[in-house]
Amino acid sequence: MTDIHSHILPAVDDGSVNMVQTRNMLEIAYKEGIKHIIATPHYGVGCRNPDKEELHKKLEQVRTEAKKISESFQIDLGNELFFSDDILEELRKKRALTLAGTRYVLVEFAVSDEYPYIKTGIHRLLIHGYLPVLAHVERYECLYLNYAGINRLIELGAYMQMNISGISGKITDRKTGFCKKLLEYGLIHFIATDSHSDNMRAPQMREGLNYIKKKYGDDVVNQLLIENPSKLLKNKYI
Repeated sequence: MTDIHSHILPAVDDGSVNMVQTRNMLEIAYKEGIKHIIATPHYGVGCRNPDKEELHKKLEQVRTEAKKISESFQIDLGNELFFSDDILEELRKKRALTLAGTRYVLVEFAVSDEYPYIKTGIHRLLIHGYLPVLAHVERYECLYLNYAGINRLIELGAYMQMNISGISGKITDRKTGFCKKLLEYGLIHFIATDSHSDNMRAPQMREGLNYIKKKYGDDVVNQLLIENPSKLLKNKYI
């Protein structure tokens, strides 16, 4: 499986704090069945962002650790972009990164942003040639139970990423029910861990995937974690 959203690079954002924790995260991910990770440190205009040289240096260090676990374990680089009007200029100047060098970009908004702002932001990315993947779709207040609105974003050209933790919550958790409906209605393109550590937000998949497999079958798991990420990595449309 491929995890397209992970804060596994050490000491670059609010994810892994050091290489020891990164190594633990790699081991957990591999045991969970994840064999390819796109590291997506946060990037925001006006924020304290690590420069690309530092990111690539740490990427190579993480790749070295991954190869100690398995020669087939792959790590790529991207950013989780916080949308603002200036993010397109950062992408154009290659200060902000796409996912694994493709046209796909992982983009997030403030959870309280209104629907027209999210739609306009996605449209701006699209008209400049990028393929936006909306990070953790289940978090945005304007999209909660707004299945028609989410579908309009998909029809516009966006892709939806859900955190696996959204499926693993308690049955009384409203977000869990919402996530299950998103899967039922076919509104999700990617499942990812959005992992930040080796404990509270570890790169764990099995509990959520067991539910998806039982409810919807292996084909849906394969589509969300193998087939669609493969198309992304090949820079192909889904």
